[in-house]
Amino acid sequence: MKENIDYNSRSLKWEQNGELAHKDLSELIERLKNVESERTSSELSRLGAKSYKKD
Repeated sequence: MKENIDYNSRSLKWEQNGELAHKDLSELIERLKNVESERTSSELSRLGAKSYKKD
């Protein structure tokens, strides 16, 4: 069973370049992985790993 996360309704933060702030992107990917199918979760993991390489 997937972990139950406390979802709050705070706004996402955006960078000056129009991209989602790294912390918010990471949190969004993790939340989506918890509710999506295994196949989609795997793709989200790949996307998350790609976003970490930018730092």
